[in-house]
Amino acid sequence: MTTMQQNNEQLKPIVKDVLDYGDLLLIANKGVGKTNSLMVLANEFRKLEKTRVIIFEDFPKWCLEFDNIAYMIIHDSDVVETSHTIDVEQYFLRHERDYSVLKGSEIKQALTENKDLIFVSEIQDIERQTFFIYSIIQHFYRKQYLRAYKGYKKHERVIFIIEESQNVFDSTTVSKKLFNRLRKIFSVARNLDLHFVLASQRLQDLNTKIRGRTRLMLGNVSIDDYELKIRRLLRHSNYRKEILKFERGLFLYVAKDHKIKFPRFTQNGKPYEYFPIIEKPQPKPQKKKGIFQRFKDVLNKPLIVNKQYYDVYGNTEEDEDDAFTEEENEDLWQF
Repeated sequence: MTTMQQNNEQLKPIVKDVLDYGDLLLIANKGVGKTNSLMVLANEFRKLEKTRVIIFEDFPKWCLEFDNIAYMIIHDSDVVETSHTIDVEQYFLRHERDYSVLKGSEIKQALTENKDLIFVSEIQDIERQTFFIYSIIQHFYRKQYLRAYKGYKKHERVIFIIEESQNVFDSTTVSKKLFNRLRKIFSVARNLDLHFVLASQRLQDLNTKIRGRTRLMLGNVSIDDYELKIRRLLRHSNYRKEILKFERGLFLYVAKDHKIKFPRFTQNGKPYEYFPIIEKPQPKPQKKKGIFQRFKDVLNKPLIVNKQYYDVYGNTEEDEDDAFTEEENEDLWQF
């Protein structure tokens, strides 16, 4: 218990730095404990007032091993590509592509009814996956922007936790248009109380415009990444060589050159799948018509002509005998 309390005390400065300065990026090899560390940090953020935690994952781990929290599955068919071709005289052919996120009402309801939420993505394409993450971030960005613009006193902090963030913040894997949208939000996110906690295996995989604006936390890194990037970054660190031998769960907080040992995450409760209930819109009750409207309807009512006897010219369509009733026909045929 004492060790866990000491570890939690070590995490408080990191949580405060994220809220004060912006964002955090964890870099470590596979199997070193990035997910465990993120879960511990996410738990610390969830304890804060007026703070929401939104988690994105494309592998079912958080939705099985994290605390009591709602999660929503985003299927591959929920994000579709919308494309249109423009033919202009000066161009031979120009193709513009974008995406659309379906289930808008369900997603909005999930964000409204849950303070914290996990999005479990089954999207197979990196570009569409990135667009979905962008759509959620854009939703909160616009919401926070309008609050700031109109001077609302009510505010909340939102923490976005993204594993495998190289698939989102790398201009070589997503289109330049989509990356620039994310970059624009990322550059001003802290001013709107939006914060990112990212994780990746290699520092080089993230765009410089993103990783250069985050605070780093390094675990046992790959030798390739160490030689090309990290060794130079740690040239003034006391743990420059030791970092290659860090054990599982041990990270270096580069901003203060402190080693931090993350405790093993202990699950408290189980995540549950959220199923939004969308009520069908009820038909609007018709207003009672006034005297003038009813009189107008009578005047505009079309004249109905029985086509059994008359055509459009007023001529009979049938023989005269057919116009009689059956009893009258019987009388006519009795001599």
